[in-house]
Amino acid sequence: MRHACALLAALLLCPMYAMADEEPEIKFFYPVVTRRPVIERELEASFQHSKSREGRASQFSGALEWPITPWWQVEVEMPFLYRNPNDAASTAGPGDLELQNKFLLWKSVQHLVLLSGGFELRLPSGSERRGLGGEIAVEPFVTGGIGLGPFDVIAAIAYEWNLNNVRGPREQQLTADLAVGWPLSRWFTPFLELNTVSKIQGQEGEDAVKLRGRTQLYLTPGFNVRPLPGATFRMGVELPVSGRREFDYRIHAGLVWEF
Repeated sequence: MRHACALLAALLLCPMYAMADEEPEIKFFYPVVTRRPVIERELEASFQHSKSREGRASQFSGALEWPITPWWQVEVEMPFLYRNPNDAASTAGPGDLELQNKFLLWKSVQHLVLLSGGFELRLPSGSERRGLGGEIAVEPFVTGGIGLGPFDVIAAIAYEWNLNNVRGPREQQLTADLAVGWPLSRWFTPFLELNTVSKIQGQEGEDAVKLRGRTQLYLTPGFNVRPLPGATFRMGVELPVSGRREFDYRIHAGLVWEF
């Protein structure tokens, strides 16, 4: 709970230091898991595919990120899911709609530093009965980036609450991510992410992997390619390195258009 309180306290900071309209932009690479601190205007089409002991799952998503002001950005993301469990029939359909507000809290062009915070709201547009969502959840987060010599470093932390469980304790989850990118040229950037997930509270089935109270650890190598000005293709593979894991691997890919 102290992690959640720290996140909420950070989000109460007034973004008076974020004078983005008077200073040059600070650009960072695109990780596939770690949230970026950049306020941006772009469209993205993305894809995920994962394999676990329960089966396989794929997700296609479309997202729009739009800056309301130089320090406030709104994002809308709509996923389409395909589930192929080992012991049941496959299902497909829309998932839960995600709405995100991100606020620029601090910016230093001299030191190449950005700090942002915000919250994401997930709405139950997917079918709970068919395993395609049906959750209401809120997730406050803080994310920051810094340029260190030839490297870009991005870190993020978030705490998610599920709000519509009807039985048992409501699910809560803490995530912390670190991503390091090395821009080798204007069009190619390899990167490596360290991603952690800790299930603080929630129900667990008798046959499910016991994840509550354990920290899952994943390494995600990947790369960015800029085939055209204003367009970035990103791809990475999330691989577990801890004994407790939600999946055996997860492939991430996406194409971003800045406009």
